[in-house]
Amino acid sequence: MATRSLPEKYVCIDVECVATGRRHDAHSVALVAIVDQDERVLLKKKVKPREKVMSYLTPLTGLREGDLDDGEPLESVLAEVKRILSPEIVLVGQGIKNDVQWLKLREGEHFSRTVELGELFKAYNHRFSRYYYFSLSHEANTLLHQGFISDEHNPVTDAKASVQLFKKFYADSGRLEEAKKKLLRNRPPRSWKKKNNFLWEGVCLAAYFPEKCFCGAPTKKD
Repeated sequence: MATRSLPEKYVCIDVECVATGRRHDAHSVALVAIVDQDERVLLKKKVKPREKVMSYLTPLTGLREGDLDDGEPLESVLAEVKRILSPEIVLVGQGIKNDVQWLKLREGEHFSRTVELGELFKAYNHRFSRYYYFSLSHEANTLLHQGFISDEHNPVTDAKASVQLFKKFYADSGRLEEAKKKLLRNRPPRSWKKKNNFLWEGVCLAAYFPEKCFCGAPTKKD
């Protein structure tokens, strides 16, 4: 089978946000983690939101009221992130472009390129003639081991899962194709967003589901 080389230097980044308004685009950075290719934690920070938090999105973030009271200002966390990164580093993650935006990173200055795990593992379903995208939790729990990622996401755990998935499947196309088949065969459980009809504590959760959006903010499929 064809192979491709792993980047010489890469890190996995994960950002978790809390909701500061009803719209699905009204979010604020709350947790940031960076893990290197050897799964060493380079950064684990809590960020204290400047705006009032409408929902901590606890089923996703694991955060509750008071958890961010000792968080640092976003500006100081961003400065630490940028000190860790460099122009030759490849950024890997699920939804990595969103993380790049949240952290105000610039290609060519803070990183060389990104690898999106959602794109890496997307699988074509011939029965329905469409591509399927999977969550990081489904990828990790199916391809690494069950229970790797729980419902309440921990950014360090998510970043370590990203490292392992990238390291195990990126460089071998044959192994990657088998992984895609396995992801299709093993149906993921319904997400908490779907279980709650994309609404949680008055906050719209339908950024990727235009048909479910009630807040009027632009969706990712618009």
